[in-house]
Amino acid sequence: MQTLKPFLVLIFLVYTITAAAQDTTYFDKSWKQTIATNAAYFRTKTRNNDLWQVTDHFLTGAPQMTGVYTDDSFHIQQGEFSWYSDKGIITHQCTFQKGKEEGQESFYYPDGKLRVKGQNSNNKKTGEWRGYYQNGKLSGKAVYDTGRQVSGSFYNENGSRNKFVKEFERQAEYPGGPPQFLRFLNKTLRYPDSAVVHETEGIVIVDFKVSKEGKVENPHVSQSVDKYLDEEALRVMRLMQDWIPAIFGGVTSDDFKRQPVVFHLR
Repeated sequence: MQTLKPFLVLIFLVYTITAAAQDTTYFDKSWKQTIATNAAYFRTKTRNNDLWQVTDHFLTGAPQMTGVYTDDSFHIQQGEFSWYSDKGIITHQCTFQKGKEEGQESFYYPDGKLRVKGQNSNNKKTGEWRGYYQNGKLSGKAVYDTGRQVSGSFYNENGSRNKFVKEFERQAEYPGGPPQFLRFLNKTLRYPDSAVVHETEGIVIVDFKVSKEGKVENPHVSQSVDKYLDEEALRVMRLMQDWIPAIFGGVTSDDFKRQPVVFHLR
């Protein structure tokens, strides 16, 4: 028996070190930490000296993101990060230095073809950025200085100049901006009677797509409060007028929005 004890202790120590080195965390579709049965993604992390190698996965096990962090709270990125579609095709790559974007950044179409590329410095676009149509032709080029576009040239798919586009990149926006959107909400939102009776309050979060034509599509609740507040938030989102579409690489593009709708009884 005495000859077996060192062997058994060694096995236990190896298991303990391995278990401590790699861990798994689960997230829901909004990237909030959850339990395994409610997960849409999961994260594995392995410590290597003072660095943490992190891979986020789809539930199939395929990678959604790979990268390295310098802290165990996973806020300070270091080196190259890559993101992938659920089909295993790369969608986005960029490089970090001490948590800030530094160096080349690239975005890709769903088939893996290059869509946009450029350089970052201290978390801001710098130098020349270029956008491409899916057929590989140039859609636009712009020069940035510390995150501000200072010039740009844009092209139609046939190679002719596009005189209607002036921006290399912008997010979809409600006409008139946030003040008009708030005015629309205040005018349109109605507190459901049932929620008033039961003094139900909270923040409903609605996700939706703004198409490249500016149409609002597929609004759905990603954070629920209760049935009646959820239904009212969706009703209002479906009444929105068309948005000003996003531009990416000098081309009008689909965009995805997350809108909180606050219900508060005064």
